[in-house]
Amino acid sequence: MNTQLKLITVIVFLFSLGQMQAQENIELTLEELKNQVLQDNRSLKVNESKFRKLRAQYRQSNAAFLPQLNVSHNFYRTNNPVQAFGTLLNQGIFTEQDFQIDNLNNPSAITNFTTALSIEQPLINIDKWKQRSALNARKKAQELQNTFEKKALLVEVEKLYMQLQLAYKGVEVLEQTREIARQNYEDIQNFYDEGLLVMPDVLNAEVRLNEVEKEYISASNQLRTLSDYLLFLMNKDANAIVKPGSKLELKVVALKDQNQLETREDVLAVDLQTEAQQKMHTASKLSFLPRLNAFGNVQWFSDEVFTTDSRNFFVGASLNWTVFEGGKKIAKLQEETASLDQAQLEASMYASQSSLELEKAKRQFREAEQKLNRNRLSLEQAEKAYKIRKDRFEEGLERTTDLLQAEQQQSAMRLAYNQSIFEFNYAQLYVQFLANNYSYEN
Repeated sequence: MNTQLKLITVIVFLFSLGQMQAQENIELTLEELKNQVLQDNRSLKVNESKFRKLRAQYRQSNAAFLPQLNVSHNFYRTNNPVQAFGTLLNQGIFTEQDFQIDNLNNPSAITNFTTALSIEQPLINIDKWKQRSALNARKKAQELQNTFEKKALLVEVEKLYMQLQLAYKGVEVLEQTREIARQNYEDIQNFYDEGLLVMPDVLNAEVRLNEVEKEYISASNQLRTLSDYLLFLMNKDANAIVKPGSKLELKVVALKDQNQLETREDVLAVDLQTEAQQKMHTASKLSFLPRLNAFGNVQWFSDEVFTTDSRNFFVGASLNWTVFEGGKKIAKLQEETASLDQAQLEASMYASQSSLELEKAKRQFREAEQKLNRNRLSLEQAEKAYKIRKDRFEEGLERTTDLLQAEQQQSAMRLAYNQSIFEFNYAQLYVQFLANNYSYEN
């Protein structure tokens, strides 16, 4: 039975080891991981595309004050009396003979090439100016939102990195636990062979060893899952295993008492979105006002292509006032009013939710700190208890079940203590992030 159990243990270990060694190990520090995520993460690239799109929409609004220029070159040939008469005048080749009745009624076909340069200059379009200002606010809001989401992603990367450290630490602890469980099994087997213990003691030790093996396989799979997700965030193939460049350790940072929630990028972005909606609402009101635009045109006429034999021009200004458009503008104003009310309510709700989330994170941090201290003490006690029971067992003064239970408790407290270190570090980091005290260099 002893030989069979060892064979199973070796097979399980080699299988797990083979899976990990079949993949390339990529050792990265936290800063290296952050840099690769910032460089290649696809969600960040999507956000950048959103910003470029809004920036392009804002630049389109330059048409509210920049001129429009058009150049054209047209050709026609006609014997239409009216058209022919005007063409002769435009080309500057009208003669006294062309006044004859027969020539007026039945003119010869005439060829004309017209080159035209036209310009339209907006002068007063107040609603367009306000719409441009709204687009600018939306562009800035997207830029701020991108910054916030970049920070949020880096916080997520730090969390995953710490989880990966925890997973490696868990594998390390379970390797130690497996060695202890195997040693205990061998000691119990030897005592059984000497007739000092009964078969149920051996079976209990064997069950415990199998449990440790299952926990080890589960921890190894969790490690690979975390590694795959980090590779996904870096936009890399999953045929590798990320290895942290440092081990999990307790980090204590002096948290600032004063939070800067009001200046957090996402809160400012929501405020700017509300401001943009306010400007769109104002633009809808201003659309009822008239618009003033200037225009001009220069034309060259000739009977030959691309020549400028004769030129004329005209300039002017246009004051347009759409008094009623079937109720369209009134309905548009009502729509913008409703959108403004919605934006203001959502901004207020977002600010309240952000404040609640920050207070919740602070409470979770205090809880994580207390849990860390309790688990540290419990681990010390569990290690002392196991050592005492181990010594008493070797002297024949302790039951097998008590020894196995003490060993299991020691292993569980080691894992729990490492888990509480992770929870403390992450809770601390999350409070920094929500209070707007997180920096890229953290």
